[in-house]
Amino acid sequence: MTDDPDPSAPVPDPSDHVARLKAEIDAAKARRAGYRAEAAETVARGGPTRATDEELGIIKTDDTVGKIASDASQEIGNKLSRVMSRFRRGGKK
Repeated sequence: MTDDPDPSAPVPDPSDHVARLKAEIDAAKARRAGYRAEAAETVARGGPTRATDEELGIIKTDDTVGKIASDASQEIGNKLSRVMSRFRRGGKK
């Protein structure tokens, strides 16, 4: 084994590397110009639009504490009346 480079391997061309770097820089500049144009549009509209509750995943329901308590008391009342009717029927036999 030697430390000599492989003579069959192609030697990279520095101008190719520079051209690739310039292309990357130009692409980054184009993206930045697009972002700036988008920001200018947003400012012209008066600022960013607020996301809707649906877009944020906020679900509105009628489950307030009062509604939950009302539903619970109604359910308890229904079950209690069923139990009481069973006792009444049992006593009349």
